Parts: sequence; C-alpha cells; structure tokens
Amino acid sequence: MNTVRSCFAAIVSFLVFAIGWWAADAVVCCNSSSVVGGKNASCQNGNRTFHTVEAIGDGTCNVNGTAVPVRKCCPPGQSYNPEVRFCGPAGAGGDEYLRRMMKRLRDGFRVVADAVMVGYDYEQPKCNEKQVLVDVPAVEVLGLMQAHPSAVELPQGYCFDLTQSNELVARTCRPRDKYCGPGLNTCVNKCCRRDKMIVAGANGQKCKQSEKPFTMPSYETNADGPPVEESNSTVMPYYLNLECSERERVEDGFMLTTDGRLYLNDDGESLPETKYCVEYYAVAGPQVAVDLKAFVCSSDNPLITAEDISGSWKYFVFLAGFVPSIVCLALTLIVYAILPTLRNVHGYYVMCYVACLLVSFISLVILQWAQEVMSSHLCILSGYFTLFAFLTSFCWLNVICFDIYWMLRYNNSINRNRSISVRTIMYHVYCWGFSIICVCTGYLFQHSQNETLLKFAPDIGHHRCWFFESLGNGALIFFVIPVSVMLSANLILFSLTAIHCSKIKSELNKFKRTDDSKNQKFLVDKEKFVMSIKLFLVMGIPWSFEIISKFFKNQWTILWVILDEINALQGVMIFIIFVAKSKVIMNLRKRLRGSTYHSESTKMTTTSGYSHSGSANKSYNDF
Repeated sequence: MNTVRSCFAAIVSFLVFAIGWWAADAVVCCNSSSVVGGKNASCQNGNRTFHTVEAIGDGTCNVNGTAVPVRKCCPPGQSYNPEVRFCGPAGAGGDEYLRRMMKRLRDGFRVVADAVMVGYDYEQPKCNEKQVLVDVPAVEVLGLMQAHPSAVELPQGYCFDLTQSNELVARTCRPRDKYCGPGLNTCVNKCCRRDKMIVAGANGQKCKQSEKPFTMPSYETNADGPPVEESNSTVMPYYLNLECSERERVEDGFMLTTDGRLYLNDDGESLPETKYCVEYYAVAGPQVAVDLKAFVCSSDNPLITAEDISGSWKYFVFLAGFVPSIVCLALTLIVYAILPTLRNVHGYYVMCYVACLLVSFISLVILQWAQEVMSSHLCILSGYFTLFAFLTSFCWLNVICFDIYWMLRYNNSINRNRSISVRTIMYHVYCWGFSIICVCTGYLFQHSQNETLLKFAPDIGHHRCWFFESLGNGALIFFVIPVSVMLSANLILFSLTAIHCSKIKSELNKFKRTDDSKNQKFLVDKEKFVMSIKLFLVMGIPWSFEIISKFFKNQWTILWVILDEINALQGVMIFIIFVAKSKVIMNLRKRLRGSTYHSESTKMTTTSGYSHSGSANKSYNDF
C-alpha cells in the first residue's frame, strides 16, 4: 500500500513539475480560441500576421518581437495521421499540443531555439497541377534540420506537424511523374483542393472542409483494359482543373485503375485524368451520409475561368477599351465612305485595314461575352474566324507600310494606273491568301491524328474560344511569330522610307525647287508617310508590348493591364489620326452642308414641279 502511495505521489510530483516547466518554457500569447473572430481569427505580431503566436524560453507575451513563421499542416487542435494522410483530433488541449510541437521544432531547428516567439500559419503547401502533396520521410526531415541550423526561418515549401505518437512530420509538393505511375503510387484527380469535399446546399455545390479522410481503392488492369483485381498501390490525390464546363455526376459503377484512369463499368469507357475527378459528396448539414462520387465531362464545351466570366473586373476593363474602339472604327469607315477626297488608293487600303480591325474587335468581344453559351463547334469556328480577322488586319497594315515605301521609291512607272491595279491585286492575294493559309493549316493541325502535328496545333475552342496558352506552340506558330515578323518588316520599311525622304528633301533644297510639282508631290507623299508612322506607332508599339507581356505574365501585372487597355483603345487612336483632323473635319462639314443644301434644293424643285403640274392638270380639267 505504501508502495502504491509512493508511486502515486511521485507521479503527481512529476506532473506538477512538468506542467510548471512547460508553463515557464512556453506561453501561448494568442490563439484562435482566445481572440475575436473564432477559428478564422488571426494574431498580429510585429510586421507579420499569424493564426497563433507562442512565446518560448525567456520570452513573454509583452515582447512584441517578430515571430519565426512555422507553417503547420493541420488546423488548430489537430494532429496529422500519416496512415490516412489526414488531420484529426490531437487528443490533448490546444495549448498543450502547441507546446509539444514547439519543443520538437526547437530541439531540431536552431532558428526556433534562438527565437523568442513562434508564429503558426495553418496551411498546407499549394501544389500546382503537375505536383502531388507527399509526406517527407523521417530521414529527410532530419536532413532538413541539419541543413538549416541557423536560417532566418524554416525551409520554404514545407509544412510541419506532429503525429499522435509525438513524431515530427513534414509535407511538401513533388512532381507527379516521380511519384505516380507503373510500379509507383496511383494518383487520382480530386475535385476539391486539399482536405475538402463537395457539399450541396441551397446555393449550389461548394467545396468545404471534410471530416473524412480521402481513401479510394485502385485496380490492376489486364491487357484489354478492364480492371481485374484490387491493387496494393497507395492512392494519392491531387487537383487538376477539368477542361470542360459541363460535368455529369456518376453515383457508382466506376473504378480507378493503377495508371490513374477512371473506368466506367456501364459503357466500358476509360477516361483520362483531364476528363474526370472524384470527390466525397454530401448534402448540407452534418456529414453523416458521405459517398464517393465521380464527375465526368459530359461535353467538350470550353472551360470558363474566373477572369473570362462576365461580371469580373477584367471583363469590365476589357469592355471599357474595346467598345469605344469599335464605335470609333465604325465612324472612321463612315467618314471615309462619305468624303470623296479620302477615297483614293491609299484611302482604299486604309479602309480595308480599318474594316478588318473592326471585324476582329467585334469578334473578340463576342467571344468574351457569349463563349459560355456557345457550342463546342461554334466556339472553334468563332475562334478561327477571329484569328483570320486579326491576321488580315495586320497584313493590311503591312500593305500600307509597303505601299508608302514603294510609292516614294519606285513611282516613275510609265503606266502608273496599271502598276497600281497590279499592286492592288497582289495586295489582296497576300492579305487574304496568307490569312486563309494560316487558319486552314492550324485547323488541320488541330484535327489531325498525327501526334507531332497536334503538338503544334493552335488548340482553339478546347479550353476556350481563343488560344489557351499565350506562348504555346500553336499560338507562337500561327499568331505571335507572323505578327512579330510583319511588325519587324514595317519597322524596316519605315526606316528605308525615312532615308529616301531625307535624300529627296536634300535634293529639293539643293536645287531650291520650292514651287514646282515635284516639291508639291513630295509634301503630299510626306504627309501620307507621317500618317502611316503614326498608324504604326499606334498599332505596332502596343502589340509589341502585348507580345512581350506574354513572357512576363506573372510580373508587373498592373503595368500589363494598363498596356492591354491601351492596346484595346487602338480604334480610338486610329480615329484621332485619320478623322480628328482640321482638314477632314472641314471637308466633312462642307459635305454635310452640301448634302443638306442639295436636299433642300431638290425638295424645292420637286415642290415647284408638283405645283406646276397641278396647275396644268387644273387647266386641262377646266378645258
């Protein structure tokens, strides 16, 4: 009996000492349960924001030092279970659990041992579509500790947590191709990111925190493809956004094969990772009846991203640029059609260019506005038509630049009218022919059965009604490279034309021919050349920045948005260059006044004729 009492007293003394030691060693300054806002609350410490801040060693909560950031894998009060790869109750109080985790971190990492405070963020690493979240082996965790003895903070790209057996674990993102495949793990496309599941409610289906670990069996397949027996392969989920907008829910009758495909028992179809996803599904409320469902693509409609959906801020910025441009381009065409002085050969080329650019802008707006409701076939045709319109507009801009150069450099042809006619026909063949060849070739590549050709296909209409990847092989071959070549050619032509103009001007100054016909012709040609330079600056510079921005997609976002908006306002700038000029405005006023005067004169003449005819009829009847 005395022995039992002695043991009990010793245990109590040990617990009191341990609790006292922990209390003196670490103090939780703030956690999600002690601040306003509940579990989503955060704590401010220095210049950092955390969900929990803990003082260690001799530190106190009054010391407002910057805490060492620790990314914790599981939410507050939960530990990590490596057997099911899921977070569960820690089995102890939240503060006590944090102290135990802090001790393991402090014993392993020098940076934590030297710290005054530790700040916890509850977030797993964000893996991209080509990665999978894996558990780092204990040996590698030890290596991380030894490799970062005095770092400013813990290794980047990892989250840390404790198991119920008090073991420190780490998780990070690794390439899927190194962890998934034959002889390795089986990876499955999960509909929701991380530890979330689909919950259906009055407001639709949303991904919410799951209370159940994600588990799913995989099956070996025979030579013909159907599953034959369950495999011992570990199933690892990852997230890959589906390439379709319409999905059909499959209640049961599906099996996951070891190569990551989904086999449908009803029709014997085997779907690749891009055509399905699986997830736990429950109705809003307590997660009692939770079943694993499969969601498969039921159509090939393009995937609509948040930045393309009408109502997003990018959509309104898009409309704010293109709508005024469309109006101004239409007005430019009307003015050129009204004024006979503008309908010369050069004006004809300008009208062709403006008309093509107007059609391309209208097509692009329609794609942005209506691609959600377009069928797959109509989406592909609309995308290729928009590509055709843009290529043709760039070709006509190229024609304008070349024609100015040719007119100034080789304008001594004996049969000038015939030369203009031949050039005009060649220009039409170049503009329409080049665009047709590019579009038809891209369409054939996209619908080819050859894998090599498919790699260089534009891929228009599959993900969306335009190029899905701005720097993909298809976009480079059928849009970026041709446009870059034409813009470079325009720059060379302008340089050559400027040199030639300089020579002509020096010759005119040398002979002092200020009033002859050559000088007058030079001034007219020079005016056209200056106007074309302005047009090139408006059309060439913004598109050059547009191409450059593709290479810096994730950098200087605000700058590229501004440049994109300037690019969208090209129609307004073209209107200013060609129409908003004093000479054109005066001619337009004279034309409109002349039309009004002619209309009134015609009306008066007609009225007079009617009166005279009436008198004649009256006389005739009286007679």
